[in-house]
Amino acid sequence: MSAGKTTLPMLSGKPMHIVGLGTWQSKSGEVKEAVKIAIEAGYKHIDTARGYYNEGEIGEALEEMIKAGRVTREELFITTKVLNCAAALPHRVRQQTEISLKLLKTSYIDLLLIHFPIAFEDSKLDDTPPSFLPFSEKGEALVSDVDYLDTYKEMEKLVDAGLVKALGLSNFSIEQVKRVWDAARIKPTNNQVECHAWFPQHELTEFCQSKGMTLSAYGPIGSPGSAAIRGSKTSDVLLEDPVVVKLAEKLKKTPAQILMRYLIQRNIIVLPKSVNRDRIISNLQLFDFELSDAEMEEMKSINREERLFTFASFFKGDKVENHPHLPWPKVL
Repeated sequence: MSAGKTTLPMLSGKPMHIVGLGTWQSKSGEVKEAVKIAIEAGYKHIDTARGYYNEGEIGEALEEMIKAGRVTREELFITTKVLNCAAALPHRVRQQTEISLKLLKTSYIDLLLIHFPIAFEDSKLDDTPPSFLPFSEKGEALVSDVDYLDTYKEMEKLVDAGLVKALGLSNFSIEQVKRVWDAARIKPTNNQVECHAWFPQHELTEFCQSKGMTLSAYGPIGSPGSAAIRGSKTSDVLLEDPVVVKLAEKLKKTPAQILMRYLIQRNIIVLPKSVNRDRIISNLQLFDFELSDAEMEEMKSINREERLFTFASFFKGDKVENHPHLPWPKVL
């Protein structure tokens, strides 16, 4: 791709901006300002989820920026997720999506994803505030045996109704993506997964792109601020990888910019998360340089096939480990 290309075509819906603002774990009170800073800087793609508990703040920011003439709704690309935890249950899909629409202050969502292929029980979903991650008294995840294909079929109805423009998946394996693809009336357009230079997801990327799907990368710079929940056995920091640091110094760019440029040159959408003004701006400055073929090979060489996000603190218990829809060989 050329250095200046900023969007990727989608199977359905409008083109997807290749850099989006990630909002997972952004603290309450910070998200609204971060979104406003991002839009002022030129971001058009905002990524959120029911389970992030921040759709309301994002909606307020978007409404204010639209009213101020900084952006139009048509220019924005809003991604949110039907959470695996309770909201992925088929009878909850429309209800939870309508809540997202209300909170985001929009009449439609550009891309709706299933957050995770394993669904949880909805026993605490109607609490105030809702509990998206119900656990037993023993601390084990209260999972459901719901088939994600049934969830996806309900999501297709939202496209029919005009509430959603495109559908996708998150944290789905190749086998699971293929299963949805083969069964879907409206084909999935995107799979959002952990993807970075230490875990580059070559096989999954190739498979999705062969279908015309886009791949979105969360944790594109290794999520150094999320070590407490990463569950990874390593204490290393991707931003400090010697190859990344060397290329950053050579090209007069930040290590984060090098890591994200590596991904977007593979036609992978990046979703860096930040609430810091300077980093939000810097994370968008990826289109005035390119990595050479040799530099891309250098970046490829640091692959560790190391998943940093195991979600071990969320998905506890034998019922998760033995669940038929577990996307990875082992979580804990």
